[in-house]
Amino acid sequence: MNREQQMNMCRQVLDDIEKHFLNGKGVENRMFYRHPDEEHVVLSHALFWVMTKSLEKSLSGNKCFLLLRQYQEEMLSAYLTESDEYPELLHFCNIAYDLLPYEISITIKNSKISKYVRKLNAIAIVAAGYGGDMPEDLACDLLNDIDFSFNKVCCCKIESMLPQLNKMIEQELDGMA
Repeated sequence: MNREQQMNMCRQVLDDIEKHFLNGKGVENRMFYRHPDEEHVVLSHALFWVMTKSLEKSLSGNKCFLLLRQYQEEMLSAYLTESDEYPELLHFCNIAYDLLPYEISITIKNSKISKYVRKLNAIAIVAAGYGGDMPEDLACDLLNDIDFSFNKVCCCKIESMLPQLNKMIEQELDGMA
């Protein structure tokens, strides 16, 4: 399957998902509605992508989560290369992120992975909240740092913030308890 066929399939599936699950949800209730600009949305996705790397193995059965991470990596790559696919990939990421609460509510019932799903929920909240509320100068600094390392997307400054971000995640988990 070539890239255009993949994109067409993604368009079709995500259009159906958007119509069925998100159509009744007002625009003001979407995850990134209150973000000041598109760059803060991209940053929220980058934060989520970095913070959830440690959950990939634990949540390997959660296809929605893995698909979101894949779309985020592709979107960040397209953002860096100024690809024509960037706007569409960002839209795919936004739809998948908006579906996370539905996916979490379904998978939290699996007691074997429930602690990882709760952490995923906290990460999603922190990534969207912090990414949207971040001061402009820090947001620009973090976005400018996103680059390629060995042909893979790399977010070194966000990775260096993981101890601080993990404290935010722990606070969010404590608030959920």
